[in-house]
Amino acid sequence: MGRRLGVVLLALMVGFGGVSCRRGVRGTPSRTCVVLSVGGTKGLAHVGALDALAARGIPIDCVVGNSMGAVVGGLYASEPRGNLRQRYRDFFAAYEDETRRTTGVRGAVGAAVGLLAVLVSGGTLTPALAVGALGAAGAAATAPRLSHERFARVLERYYEGARVEDLPVPFVTFHQAPTEQGLRLVTVTQGPLSEAVAASAANPLLFEDATLERIDPGADRVSATPIHDACQQFPGARLIAINVTGEPAFYRGDLDCDVREVRVDVPAPPVDAFTGRGPAFESAYDAGHDAVMRARLD
Repeated sequence: MGRRLGVVLLALMVGFGGVSCRRGVRGTPSRTCVVLSVGGTKGLAHVGALDALAARGIPIDCVVGNSMGAVVGGLYASEPRGNLRQRYRDFFAAYEDETRRTTGVRGAVGAAVGLLAVLVSGGTLTPALAVGALGAAGAAATAPRLSHERFARVLERYYEGARVEDLPVPFVTFHQAPTEQGLRLVTVTQGPLSEAVAASAANPLLFEDATLERIDPGADRVSATPIHDACQQFPGARLIAINVTGEPAFYRGDLDCDVREVRVDVPAPPVDAFTGRGPAFESAYDAGHDAVMRARLD
């Protein structure tokens, strides 16, 4: 991991405004891939960003995402012609129902948004901050221990057994696995979609039932906005990277891809934005939508 990061750091890309560009391919790219960063509640901006790409008539031929980017990316890739905003709301409703079934009616919504906040934090929430998220959602007194298993169970039911290799739009996500030499980045291109997304959101520092076999990759700055990894999976593609992390993406300058990084300047919404409703969600949605509508992507 250290060697990998060191190589990429030599080619740190810093652009001006909300978009940075790097043309690393010759000729016209054969396909356009969207790369979705980690970001917790800020990652809700990905919903608006994808809707804006559709509004601009920009085809999406493949999707790559980690943590919250994997959640939103999986929703899109599994039903690209669907209403993405409503699909996200339906997903949260399923998660809320499972939380209610597990915890009881009292505090179910607060427990759901609090637990989802730490599930898709992209590796950025420490246990102390996780407790704060639960408290902010009014769930501290009613939520059980943080359960990655529950999250995975909801994904499996919601995706109805969909497999990554069979999705209408090619989808790739990543997680880390321990080895004797440290951590190894695992690329997921096949298998159950629910397992792929759940693995990308796994953080054993937060979830008592999360194992060390699969770990959220978000703490790795290279994987936070996985441009480098996306280009390895889809060489020669045009990559439109939606970055909500607040930091420039790390990637090599000699990639065989045409990169357009759209940086979405969005303050972290409160955790109740995870419901998919209300002004906090709409503010994040609009931030992603407006950033893409303004961006030069040609």
